[in-house]
Amino acid sequence: MCSKIKLAPRECLEALRCEYRRNSRVQIKNILKVDSAQRIYRSLSTQTQWNLAWNLDGRHQDMDYTAVQEWTEAEKRKLDDLIYRQASHGFQYRFSAVPIYDIYQNNLLPGHFFNSIYEFLNSEELLTLARTVTGFEQIRFADVQATRYSKGHFLNEHDDHVVGKNRLAAYVLNLTPKWKPDWGGSLTFPDENGHAVTWFPTFNAINIFTVPQKHAVTIVSPFAPESRYSLTGWFRSA
Repeated sequence: MCSKIKLAPRECLEALRCEYRRNSRVQIKNILKVDSAQRIYRSLSTQTQWNLAWNLDGRHQDMDYTAVQEWTEAEKRKLDDLIYRQASHGFQYRFSAVPIYDIYQNNLLPGHFFNSIYEFLNSEELLTLARTVTGFEQIRFADVQATRYSKGHFLNEHDDHVVGKNRLAAYVLNLTPKWKPDWGGSLTFPDENGHAVTWFPTFNAINIFTVPQKHAVTIVSPFAPESRYSLTGWFRSA
């Protein structure tokens, strides 16, 4: 299956490795062959079943996104208030997700293109690239979920460290063909001096960064006409 998705040719990774060594993060543009990136985008943009992901006092929540859209306006406002109240003073997030790792591991959708996505991210070619760029030779596999950030979706500042998960580096593979910076949805790395490095959702670019590292995804503007699609997850040791 994974032969359907292909990396773009890349002559040398040394410059990327040096950048990662300096900053503990790197953005690799044009990571996939264009037709592969476009195919993944089509798969995500036509996907109808998503989970609405958020957290309630530190407990991850998954809800049927379509079902939530059928709630009354009063019910939706109640959920908005709950999510935004927690976001104002603590860790919170709100976005749509498809758990591709779980789908593959539990054989929930035999023959589906999502299985090709998982196999590609766990191909020796891709894992070797991740090891080479990050210097983490102990990388053994990648987990993955598809994410869709629509109007009002966000991810508050956090560092991705979870005891027992063995996360070495996080990645975000951006898959929205056209995105304007003022639509939000940017991956940002704040520092202790009030500055931040910001990466806009550039099509067919993969962002890789060491865990733990503080980062956030800025809220998608209410006037954004598109959704921000990506594949996200972590490169992990055994």
